[in-house]
Amino acid sequence: MKPPENLVSYLKDNDTFYIVPHMFPDGDALGSALALESALCTIGKKAIVFSRDPVPDMYNFLPEASRIAPISDLKSSGDAVLVLVDCNAPNRADIERVKFKFTIVIDHHETESDFGDIRWVLPKSPATGLMIYFLIRALGVEISGAMALNLYAALAVDTGIFRYSNTTAESLSVAADLVSKGVRPSFVADRLHNNWTEAKFMLLKHMLNNLEIQKDTAICFITSDMLKRTGAKPEDTENFVNFPIMINTIKVAALFKETGKDFWKASLRSRGDVNVAKIAEKLGGGGHKNAAGFRITGDIETSKMALMESLDGIGESSGGD
Repeated sequence: MKPPENLVSYLKDNDTFYIVPHMFPDGDALGSALALESALCTIGKKAIVFSRDPVPDMYNFLPEASRIAPISDLKSSGDAVLVLVDCNAPNRADIERVKFKFTIVIDHHETESDFGDIRWVLPKSPATGLMIYFLIRALGVEISGAMALNLYAALAVDTGIFRYSNTTAESLSVAADLVSKGVRPSFVADRLHNNWTEAKFMLLKHMLNNLEIQKDTAICFITSDMLKRTGAKPEDTENFVNFPIMINTIKVAALFKETGKDFWKASLRSRGDVNVAKIAEKLGGGGHKNAAGFRITGDIETSKMALMESLDGIGESSGGD
């Protein structure tokens, strides 16, 4: 994987960079942004990571995560360069109103906009973190232990600890290099998967209690009231959608999360060649072939119906990378 020469040159030739991941950042977005920030600072640049949402508790182990600034501190600038990481449109990061002298996009999502003066978008890359690894090397920066941990976490999250179909020989080779720099895979796996609060576990129980199956699709939802009753946090729902897809007859799993009165954030997962990015696009969202999402307005029954209607005609023949 070779980063574009104009991207590498621009990073070397400029001084101030504001790095922004997508809203509700996951491990790939956070690990990628933090590793790039560290690399740019290493070569004498000013780099700051801004995020619309706070770092979820499960990612507090990421080095320098406490330094991430709130998006409210991000102001338009005629001197700074915006680097949008793990997403490819300003609305995905809630920064539509902020202007910069130059914009860069580094992303691996299948759906994309035309935003960005320099765009490096590789839908076939397992994770944005893998792209950042090669970008850091192209900058001539030695990957530190902290950078390695952030990059390994990014890879681990988006490959499901290297068990998803997007796991490649290249990603495993890079992971091995990061381990050689001090990363302990067991530590990362433990923090990602064996670090639940009781409230989070009880929320999962409530979600599974409302699981319904229509044909080969599993649908469930989480309401604001369920969060209140369990004491769980909105970010605790990350990866909950992966539980229904464990059922061997299920091809698509959907989780609707209430974000306001009749407002829902839906996460989709699929197995095999069922392309949920195409489903999400129909509903105004996007993502990857096997992992995507969208937002929708309406009561839960109307929202589920809209999803099922969008599933019509989306079968295994719609896949492909």
